Amino acid sequence: MRFMVQGRQPADLTDDQRRRLYAAMDVFYGDIPDGVTLECDYIRADKLGSYSVLSLPDRATLDRILAPFDGLVDVEVVELVAGEEP
Repeated sequence: MRFMVQGRQPADLTDDQRRRLYAAMDVFYGDIPDGVTLECDYIRADKLGSYSVLSLPDRATLDRILAPFDGLVDVEVVELVAGEEP
């Protein structure tokens, strides 16, 4: 399954929340789980969020990956499917 994940940091994060967010990011990027492919990752120009496309075995895997970011990032997830040739 392929998903686009749009994450945006709320403007009112405390310094402690920001530290926890960056620590969760370090853990994810430092050890992407087996069976997960980070296909692309773009940081917003204002550096307050990102757009990522991940290929995963199932939605439950994505939910486990996103769990450490709960309350630290506003997330929108869109499942992607291949388009048809015109």
